[in-house]
Amino acid sequence: MEREKPTQQNIAIDQVQRLTDQTTLGISATALLSIILAMVLYGTVPGNRVLLWMSSVIIVCACRMVLQLYFHKHPLTSDKINARRTILTISLAVSGGLWGAVPIFLFPDSSLTHQVVITFVLGGMVAGSVGVFASIIKGFFAFSIPTMVPLVAVFFMDGDKLHLAMGTMLIFFCVFMFMAARRLNREIYDFLAAKHEKIGLIASLKAEIQERERAEKKLTLKNQQIESIVAERTVELRSVNKKLRMEIDDRTEAEMALRESEEKYRELANSLPQIVFETDSNGTLTFANRNTTKLLGFSKDDIKRGVSVFQLLSFESSKAFLEQFPQLLGGKKLDGFEAMACSLDGRTFPVEIHTTPVVKSQRPVGIRGIIIDLAEKKRAEEAEKKLTQKLQRAQKMEILGTMAGGVAHDLNNILSGIVSYPDLILLQLPTESTLRKPILVMQESGKKAAAIVQDLLTLTRRGVVTSKVLNLNAIIKRYLESPEHHKMLSFHPGVRVDVSLEPDLLYVAGSDVHLMKTVMNLVSNAAEAMPEGGMIKIRTNNCFLDRPFKGYSDIQAGEYVVLTVRDNGTGIAPADLEHVFEPFFTKKSMGRSGTGLGMAVVWGTVEDHRGYIDVDSIEGQGTRFSLYFPVTRKGIPAIVDDDKDTVSAYQGNGESILLVDDIKEQRQIASDLLTQLGYRVTVAASGEAAVEYLKDNRVDVVILDMIMDPGMDGLDTFKQILEIHPDQKAVIASGFSQTKRVNAAIRLGAGPYIKKPYTWNTLGQAVRAALDGHP
Repeated sequence: MEREKPTQQNIAIDQVQRLTDQTTLGISATALLSIILAMVLYGTVPGNRVLLWMSSVIIVCACRMVLQLYFHKHPLTSDKINARRTILTISLAVSGGLWGAVPIFLFPDSSLTHQVVITFVLGGMVAGSVGVFASIIKGFFAFSIPTMVPLVAVFFMDGDKLHLAMGTMLIFFCVFMFMAARRLNREIYDFLAAKHEKIGLIASLKAEIQERERAEKKLTLKNQQIESIVAERTVELRSVNKKLRMEIDDRTEAEMALRESEEKYRELANSLPQIVFETDSNGTLTFANRNTTKLLGFSKDDIKRGVSVFQLLSFESSKAFLEQFPQLLGGKKLDGFEAMACSLDGRTFPVEIHTTPVVKSQRPVGIRGIIIDLAEKKRAEEAEKKLTQKLQRAQKMEILGTMAGGVAHDLNNILSGIVSYPDLILLQLPTESTLRKPILVMQESGKKAAAIVQDLLTLTRRGVVTSKVLNLNAIIKRYLESPEHHKMLSFHPGVRVDVSLEPDLLYVAGSDVHLMKTVMNLVSNAAEAMPEGGMIKIRTNNCFLDRPFKGYSDIQAGEYVVLTVRDNGTGIAPADLEHVFEPFFTKKSMGRSGTGLGMAVVWGTVEDHRGYIDVDSIEGQGTRFSLYFPVTRKGIPAIVDDDKDTVSAYQGNGESILLVDDIKEQRQIASDLLTQLGYRVTVAASGEAAVEYLKDNRVDVVILDMIMDPGMDGLDTFKQILEIHPDQKAVIASGFSQTKRVNAAIRLGAGPYIKKPYTWNTLGQAVRAALDGHP
């Protein structure tokens, strides 16, 4: 305890001296920045205030410089520590108070730019004070708190969103600066403590050297006594020296071989894609190859400063590895220990660790090992697992479908008599016959069985001929008006149906019978999921996907008509979700509310129409089925006479249009529609190509796809077009909802925004609006 007190005093002296030495730099920065800030604010706020404030700062700086000269002439001693620390702290507080007066007396309410300048100047002063004044944390607080608190208060008192946001950011900035100052203060303290510990060590070493010098004098006397003995044995020593030289040569060669071996080992370790490491008995790394930097971010300097092998792992993995470390030092080998590595930026990934002990002089001195990155392997295994599950599901559906088809054909032959002959028997029975009722029941049962067989046949009928152009809205309306739908509602009086259909729904190619059966099964399934009643929402919309979408199925990019049926019923358990489309899989009461074939028919129909299914379900909240059917642009009926007035409103008169889209099919579709409406169309496959074309040509309207990959997107393309033709009219198109970049293009002067897929109605209306100058 008696040794610690002088050390603490020495540390305190160094801290105060360090602050004293660096204060001169702070005074110079204060004077220079006050003059610059005064020049910036002069003319924006009253000049007398600016001059008064700057004069006050200069006077305070001059006083502080006088103090600095005094401190320089009078060296610091232990009895003056507290007094000088207090004087420096007070001077910093006064300086901070003068800077804190800026937002109160010199704050330009009418100029946000000058407010920002003040913010940057004050923030820069506080940031700079971290390195200059952090040796004494009270000194840093004495300067930074009076400097920043008034500015934060002024921003919060202003009250608008911008000033509140700036005040909030300043609070975060202050917190980070205080944390940095705390951390730097601790580092300075630790450095000074280590410094004085080393000074004490040097003193003890000097004492030891003096003791050795005294011992050497004694040895010299002793040597003089044994010189005669040495002379007698010189011959023997020469012989021994010769042998020693030979041993030294051998050892030198061995050391060179060892260095070559170590160099080869390092080159080999650095060439490996894994992490190769060695540690001492405490787990501190003594070697790590280059891949340590690549995978974990630790540099050579980090390794030299000291990095533990446990720092390479996450908390849980580090804890488990630490428990095994004593056994590893004892000789145990570690093969295939799986853990989670943790990089300097916080990223974690799975690894596999193999280690062996490092033994020198027959005792363990550390471990040597390799860390293998398993992230790619895990991703491959997960992808393979999902692919296997998908294949197994498809194979299961095919097997069940094939089996159901065979059963259906046999049952169809058997049921033909049960369904047909009751009609003949009923014709021959008198009206009052008691056999009529049981025969009618038998006939009704046969019809129900025949309906089940028809579902089985529908399920097994693969490759539906998709040559008929259909409107899904019309099929849905036809189903909602059908007896089957009204019968279903009579069984579920508490169920309500809400329908919202896209007015300009695009066409699909397929079988109206199968699609109507699909709608019926989805609605019936939703009703069955709401035994207490609820709402079924039926929606249709056009959809364009620029990129593949991962849903229940992997939905590829393209144009789709989407049918969505949503209920707020019991939902589907996660374990049952992957089986929901399998034949005969049902949670309903067999024979009462379902056969287990309805959703299998839905799956088969969507597959036959080359579509995709997405399903979301939460138990107790409901289920959403979304069916994606590819859009067809072939064989679409011509525009009917009833739409002539609308067509004439959008009709062009030979105006020139540049259509920019990175997808060939989309360019062709839009070009055909615009040509049909009477426009002259030129196409470009990228933003760069459009800009090149417009350097030598002018067009009436540019239609820009917002997302084009690779290359410039619609916004960047439009910016460059405006540099060539500042008054260029444009239409923005995208497969996504209106985004910030779309809004930015509109603010630059682009006309209407339309959402893909293209229809003659939306496209013609947008072009007409752009030509007429409407937003």
